[in-house]
Amino acid sequence: MTGFTDYWADKVLDQSTGKTSIGAAPTVSIALFTAVGTDAGTGFTEVTGGSYARVTTSGGNWNAASSSAPSTVSNSATLTFPTATASWGTVIAVGAYDASTSGNLLWWDYLGNFSWKPFTCTLASPGVLTVPAHGYSNGDSVVVTSEYGGTLPTTGGSWSGLLTVAGVTTDTFTAGVNTTSTGSGEVRKVTSQAVASGVQVSFTGGSPGNLVLTLA
Repeated sequence: MTGFTDYWADKVLDQSTGKTSIGAAPTVSIALFTAVGTDAGTGFTEVTGGSYARVTTSGGNWNAASSSAPSTVSNSATLTFPTATASWGTVIAVGAYDASTSGNLLWWDYLGNFSWKPFTCTLASPGVLTVPAHGYSNGDSVVVTSEYGGTLPTTGGSWSGLLTVAGVTTDTFTAGVNTTSTGSGEVRKVTSQAVASGVQVSFTGGSPGNLVLTLA
């Protein structure tokens, strides 16, 4: 799920155990995605056309990693993409590659600085998710996973992709998925951004900046 890809996690673990050096620091290029894939770094749909290009960064564009449980790093400088000359579609995630084109995906995350929350779900049509004091509103977009624990309920549909929140109460909501068993997992709110021609996407820098990577 979000965070390091398998490729980069392996590199960090080999470095941490003295097995193999990561080597020279990569030149990190930031990419925008309209669909996400897997930790293997495959299945992602990156924006193309309309003057799109990744934003190449250097170490000076980033704050030093800090804090603990979780540790975070963010952009100190504003990162600005070219102005779109055609529709880029609806962007839902951002990622970092070690090259300005092609290359290896190092890490990625959904848009919106929202945390993962544990949920339980009923057998119903649609299934009712319980997340105490979730703070979601009808119409919000969310994603779910069992990667951090739990077993997703079996369904007559699918838990994949963006789901739409409905039927909100203080502690419960539905996400349009009919379930055929009970289950549990993690849910997270996602911000999506339609990028029309003439729009310029940027992530404001600061301490912290708008683009934050979090690791436990």
